Amino acid sequence: MSRAARGGILLLLLLIAGALPGTGLLAAAPLTAPTIVAGSAADEFDELNDLAATRRARPGPAPTAAPQQLILAELNPRRAPVPPGPVTYVPILYYHYIRINPSPLDRVGFSLSTPPAMFRMQMQYLADHGFHVVSLHQAVVAIKNHSGLPSRPVVLTFDDGYTTAIPILQSHGFTATSFVISGRMGWAGFMTPNQVVAADGLGFTIGAHTVDHVALAAETPARAAWEMKQSKLTLEGLLGHPVLDFAYPYGSFNAYDMAQARSLGFEAAASTMYGSAHSAGQLFDLSRMRIGGGLPLSYFARVVGGPPPTTGELNGSGSLGASPPTPTVKPSPTPPPSPSPSPASLVPNRPIFAFT
Repeated sequence: MSRAARGGILLLLLLIAGALPGTGLLAAAPLTAPTIVAGSAADEFDELNDLAATRRARPGPAPTAAPQQLILAELNPRRAPVPPGPVTYVPILYYHYIRINPSPLDRVGFSLSTPPAMFRMQMQYLADHGFHVVSLHQAVVAIKNHSGLPSRPVVLTFDDGYTTAIPILQSHGFTATSFVISGRMGWAGFMTPNQVVAADGLGFTIGAHTVDHVALAAETPARAAWEMKQSKLTLEGLLGHPVLDFAYPYGSFNAYDMAQARSLGFEAAASTMYGSAHSAGQLFDLSRMRIGGGLPLSYFARVVGGPPPTTGELNGSGSLGASPPTPTVKPSPTPPPSPSPSPASLVPNRPIFAFT
């Protein structure tokens, strides 16, 4: 073969290679991202609770770690607007950890943590000064209808789903709402499915808090709708009755998420905006008052609209002698299971570390 022929063949091969994607000579079209399907971690709940494991593909990639700005935004919430017209006054408090912050250098963890001794003092203050702890459902009905509530009403809510507060609440006959991340039941530091059922049976309200604790406003509409709907369905399947309350993780939501909450059958959706005056038009951006670490009892008293604490209360050394209010019974769509579980079954044998 002549030198000219060999050169022609080599030139032809180079031209063919240049036309093929991935050779580095011609830019290839970008590859579409693969759909990530939930793995075994998402099915822990089914295995732990002996339910039939049903794998459901998440619409889109798995969530990533929460950006720091989301956490900081939750720690510095904006004030809820006060609407014109009739309003119902009731402080809706919300807590995250009830614990001693394990790392002194973790300022975010400190802000989200209420030490157990401080929580006991706060609950004792409510009992001493004649506060009536009402369920979130009672408050929602009063807000919706602008109807009456007992004197000095207050609502207690807990985000993420853990149980260290339950024995303290029971000692005063108080009720509360726990917003559970359905995809994290059974994870270290979170309530197990059995504990969720036990809390529900003791009269505490279980609300939904998404499957994966995602910032809904940052998700696609399909993913946001799935997170809300699937968390509701999972908890309803576990409890055997409707789950009517929802809380937006990080307080992140938009008009679409509010409309979804309403269409899914929730009666209310709680935000992290602060305020204690509510109207019927704000049931799906319900304001709450965050209670975090390092807050003195005098601050807590102002949040709930009570008198200044006594010296004994500030020292954590006693009650005014007043009888605690009559325990509030949570309205339930179905009777609680019988026999009732013991409080001991709700106390985990490990520290409660549930990152919000």
